[in-house]
Amino acid sequence: MPTPIDREKECPFLLRIFTKNNGHHAISEFQINNVPSADELQLYTWRNATLYELAQLIQEVIPEAKHHDARIAFRLIYLDSQRAAYRSRDIGRVMNIKQNQDQSKTLDDCNFYIGDYLDVAIYIGPPPQRNNNNPRRTSDWGRDNNRRGGGRFGGGNGRDRGGFRRDDRSFGGGAGGRRGDRF
Repeated sequence: MPTPIDREKECPFLLRIFTKNNGHHAISEFQINNVPSADELQLYTWRNATLYELAQLIQEVIPEAKHHDARIAFRLIYLDSQRAAYRSRDIGRVMNIKQNQDQSKTLDDCNFYIGDYLDVAIYIGPPPQRNNNNPRRTSDWGRDNNRRGGGRFGGGNGRDRGGFRRDDRSFGGGAGGRRGDRF
């Protein structure tokens, strides 16, 4: 269970959010020394901020996000240090018209580390109808199905290569601590 954060005593960190209407940014737009800065929001928050809280802050700045049919989709953008390239993972959606389970997810729950980015897609209108005959949608590749990929979520063939991985919780000393808990 994560350590509770006292927002009165703990200093917030800078969160860089990149927004786009009707879709996410392509992962190729995120390079080591280059990000899509035209659509960037910068805000200060804590690791226990929920996706709903972040959506409210986005709505204060982007008028389209206030629409009653708006859906705000969050994607985590993180650096895969083994490949020196950015990777992404969808972490949740917040809808103005109805509540869902994703609204209560915190950045900590999404395995967010200080320095990662959020890519936010703002969709207006009802979601498109799913076509169950679409072969591209029937694949579960990329979901948690025991396939081992590189980077943040495991090694290529399941063998430990002996290098440090970001999800190793013992980084910085101490048993089971988070990376940012100790200085």
